[in-house]
Amino acid sequence: MIDYRVDGDGVAILTWDVPGASVNTLTDAATAAYVAAVEKALADPAVKGIVVTSAKKDFVAGADVQDFLADRSLAKLEAASRAINTVFRRLETAGKPMVAAINGTALGGGLELALACHYRVAADNPKTRIGLPEVTLGVLPGAGGTQRLPRLIGVRAAVPLMVEGKRLPVADALKAGILNAVVPAAELIDKARAWILAGGKAEQPWDRKGFRVPGGDLTDPGVQEFMSVAVAKVHERTAGNYPAPKNILSCVYEGVSSPIDAGLDIESRYFGVTASTVQAENLIRSGFLALNDARKLKARPKDVPKAEFRKVGVLGAGLMGSGIAHACATAGLETVLLDRDQALAERGKAHAEKLLTREVERGKLDDAGRAAVLARITPTTDYAVLAGCELVVEAVFEQRDIKADATRKTAAATGPDILFGSNTSTLPITGLAKHWPRPENFIGLHFFSPVHRMALVEVIRGAKTSDTCLAQALDFVARIGKTPVVVNDSRGFFTSRVFSTYFEEGMAMLAEG
Repeated sequence: MIDYRVDGDGVAILTWDVPGASVNTLTDAATAAYVAAVEKALADPAVKGIVVTSAKKDFVAGADVQDFLADRSLAKLEAASRAINTVFRRLETAGKPMVAAINGTALGGGLELALACHYRVAADNPKTRIGLPEVTLGVLPGAGGTQRLPRLIGVRAAVPLMVEGKRLPVADALKAGILNAVVPAAELIDKARAWILAGGKAEQPWDRKGFRVPGGDLTDPGVQEFMSVAVAKVHERTAGNYPAPKNILSCVYEGVSSPIDAGLDIESRYFGVTASTVQAENLIRSGFLALNDARKLKARPKDVPKAEFRKVGVLGAGLMGSGIAHACATAGLETVLLDRDQALAERGKAHAEKLLTREVERGKLDDAGRAAVLARITPTTDYAVLAGCELVVEAVFEQRDIKADATRKTAAATGPDILFGSNTSTLPITGLAKHWPRPENFIGLHFFSPVHRMALVEVIRGAKTSDTCLAQALDFVARIGKTPVVVNDSRGFFTSRVFSTYFEEGMAMLAEG
């Protein structure tokens, strides 16, 4: 679970590798193994310092949220936070320098583990994210995050990251002061070792005599004003219905004004109170567990070979069609964008170019990457160009006759054996499938606007849609980085029915006072 080795220079390398799991989590067993490994290094006089890293693609993902649902008593949850805080506090004050060598994403408890180290170096990976997003699950950082982060980067910088659950790229985390260095992945461990061997000190800033919180503590008038505004903004956004953001502010306000050990005690008390709420239970179940089931394609029929997509077609180059084409091309698929007029097809591609240009301006894509994506989009009016597509998504006007005509022309150009998906938001899939020679290969793929921002795709099964078609449609949605939810072919499909019910319930509550 924790690979332990000491190199020739006396640096202990502790590598997290929880067996049988895709990510490392702070389970009781994993945490105990980590503590035992650190204690072993601390007891060895030949060990000069400790490097903590991961054998997985990411660093440490934090706590296993299943634990929150297993026993939600306030006492149990508070005790769990107090236990991990005691462990991390013991290790950061044990007298040997510790470095977090962050090879991939470090969120929640993973970042809290890193904050309890004396130095943090991350691999330069554009996919890595750093943050404390516990608030999105209705809880708050319970392993020292609310106390160490403000003491490290200041109250003004730390509060938005925790209250809004922001996930930072490594460059932004370095700029914020959360990380000490960002290096090429191949140099990660060497950089961590070098800091120790150069005399890195086993001392946290908050343990130094005369320590002051960067930017001022809670006695500073500017920080007091900031906190007042933060409380107002949280109430504006949550209307008091979600306790986690407010309790995070309380942890900071009460804890950061106190010595670190008292602050950690305050955090543990608020963690128990927050994690035991019904809001936390519901957000964890719906916003994490169910969402992960969807992303892992839990609804995918078994024993169907995974589909590999290389070329797809999109019918209709309007707002939805151009957005779908952008998503497909960004995912590396050759994409035919077809409309009744070449100028309309070109305009659809121009929309995709506009989205890509924004990515370049924000530093998330370079010019070469933009050009490569655009090169994969072929605007056309000729159905014959669809030949060779494994899937065609129809996103033309919401009129039966127009959709039927586009469906028949596609079948003539591609043959009936490919998958055909309709982006309709209102028309029954079973009825539309009658115009495809093999209705078992017809399915609904309902994207949401704007496509580049909305992760959800409704995958709608018609009366004759086969298991193979459903499974491969799910493969496609996952391939382009979206989150699929499988729904029945009924009026309004799923999201429209949920929204109308949600809206009507709100109106009923208002009418009831």
